[in-house]
Amino acid sequence: MRPLLYSEAEAKIHKVGWQRTGDGIKYYKNNLSQDGRQCFSLTWTFQFPHDRDTCYFAHCYPYTYSNLQDYLSDIAGDPKRSKFCKIRILCHSLARNIVYVLTITNPLQDVKEEKRKAAVILTARVHPGETNSSWMMKGFLDYILGDSNNAQLLRDTFVFKVIPMLNPDGVIVGNYRCSLAGRDLNRNYKSDLKESFPSVWYTRAMTKR
Repeated sequence: MRPLLYSEAEAKIHKVGWQRTGDGIKYYKNNLSQDGRQCFSLTWTFQFPHDRDTCYFAHCYPYTYSNLQDYLSDIAGDPKRSKFCKIRILCHSLARNIVYVLTITNPLQDVKEEKRKAAVILTARVHPGETNSSWMMKGFLDYILGDSNNAQLLRDTFVFKVIPMLNPDGVIVGNYRCSLAGRDLNRNYKSDLKESFPSVWYTRAMTKR
């Protein structure tokens, strides 16, 4: 869990992007509390590589909504993968961003047999700040859309419904845990407020189908 650094100077001079950095990393209870809850501090030492540089820190490699769109565009433009991965719109977010759903399965000649396949539903990025979930999802998609015998068998056996980014608004505006409405979507799967929490409402409706 070393912090990540992006230096604009390093990117310009050496073509270096995000990289792990820092020494003496400590995470510990401090002497502060808020609303009766103990507070913690994260500290590390670091020497900036350049003078008059603009630097950014992160706790995990970023994965943006644009990264997702580029990834899905590559799949859609691939004549091989696009045969068994259909990209559709699940719904639109509060800010009218697209919430994508992917249907992944090997098509069968017998439509009735295909309808009998068990469904596997996977979602990621309900909390915008947990970018590691997007990298995990990318790893899964790379695998399930691959040519290995196991990937072929999984696509023959199951229909995968994948929602790679449940909270695109939060990702875009830089929230850590909440949606654009300032609510934790992970706490609203039972909500009937379709207009307030469209992505979880439509995910639940899809799951019921």
